[in-house]
Amino acid sequence: MSPSGHCGHEREGIGHRYLIGGLAVVDALVIAGSLLLAYYLRIGSGLLPYNAPHYFGAYAMTLLLAVPIWLVIFALASLYDVHHLLGGPQEYANVFKGCSFGTLTLTVLGFLARGAQLSRGWVLLVWVLSTLMVGGERFLMRRIFFRLRRCGHLIQRALIVGANEQAKSIAAQLNSPTGSGYHILGFLDDFLPTGTSVMEDLRVLGPPGRLMEIAHRIGAEQAIVVPDAMAWESFQEVIRQASQQNEVEIQLSPGFYEILTTGVRVTHKSFVPLLVVDQVRITGVDTLLKASLDYGLGGLLALLSLPALAIIAVAIKCTYGGPILIRPRVLGRNGRPFGTWKFRIGSLDEEKWILSSAMDRGQPQTRHPLGLYLYEMGLDKLPQLLNVLGGQMSLVGPRTISVGHNERYGQWLPSLLTVKPGITGPWAVAGGDRSLAAEITLDIYYIRNWTIWFDLQILFQTIRRVLRRERGGGEENEER
Repeated sequence: MSPSGHCGHEREGIGHRYLIGGLAVVDALVIAGSLLLAYYLRIGSGLLPYNAPHYFGAYAMTLLLAVPIWLVIFALASLYDVHHLLGGPQEYANVFKGCSFGTLTLTVLGFLARGAQLSRGWVLLVWVLSTLMVGGERFLMRRIFFRLRRCGHLIQRALIVGANEQAKSIAAQLNSPTGSGYHILGFLDDFLPTGTSVMEDLRVLGPPGRLMEIAHRIGAEQAIVVPDAMAWESFQEVIRQASQQNEVEIQLSPGFYEILTTGVRVTHKSFVPLLVVDQVRITGVDTLLKASLDYGLGGLLALLSLPALAIIAVAIKCTYGGPILIRPRVLGRNGRPFGTWKFRIGSLDEEKWILSSAMDRGQPQTRHPLGLYLYEMGLDKLPQLLNVLGGQMSLVGPRTISVGHNERYGQWLPSLLTVKPGITGPWAVAGGDRSLAAEITLDIYYIRNWTIWFDLQILFQTIRRVLRRERGGGEENEER
């Protein structure tokens, strides 16, 4: 191993240990703080009536015993696992589980401690406060963590085994400056000579059979294997090396990566492991988070926008006459068609043209200032809040696709239909290339990497762009 690779490997290992140690210390302080705050709110403040006899020393002793037990529970819940560290919705689900089991230990400790009658209200407050406070702390730590990643710290050095299009797509996504946590060092390939340039400054470093030798030499910690991109004999050799004790972790990328955006679950039938493909991308606790954002924030926005909806409806009626709303047919999740509501932004002839043709780049084909203003401010889409509350759309998602335009999206159509279309999405806030191909790439990236924080980030960026009247570009792809 080269000295630089060896030192880099050790530095990242030390960095992760410092991170885990720091998280444990902060978690301990937050847990202790939640227990003390719960005591103050339930007993010490007098805000809530409490007449039962109580002894602060019993609660203090419970705190001293509970905090280390909670840290052990957090460790068992994978909250200190490097591979799941600060990783989004799954981490918050683990926080909920950890705090729930931690609260259960308070009940057990109160039962075992003689003479200590812990308030049930205090225990309940501890559960609520600890979940909220630890979740908030992990959110803040996640921001710091990503900032450190963008500055080049806590990065895992990785090799891509294989050099086909799928392997290059994986490398581009992991090597992006968005805080993925990986630094791709190069490729190993059976079919290209060593030194061949694959993409940008990444080259073939050797054949897959020399994986461990090359990884040790350059200080790689991870090897991401693309089975379809290598010979079967080489794949067998890589798996054999993975079964031996070494410092390089082997990760397999499934061969259906390019066309699959939904999750998969491992099941066993008669001792045979099988992968079950989910019909939709967002499942489990993520479904609850997504629905809470859509129905909670969507309902609030619909209520607040009622005056604006009424004013716009009157303005359209007075300006254009005829119908106020249009309802083009689009494809929903799993390809189910529905009508999406929008305000008219032009005369009937203009709307017919808009619905049957692509719009000019940057602005709709409407000659009236009212229609142009509604379009630039995104107000023509306000009625789509009804589609959100009806469960047909989401606040954030891929762009709507008109019925009958399926062929434009080719092999990507099934993936785009694994989630609900959105009023806004990555296509609405990203700059640069605004072609249909670039838009599809953005939507696929969004689907594969969805988190509730991704949605909140896009909503914030959308509000900022609307206030600046920056809508436009790429709207030639919009299916009105």
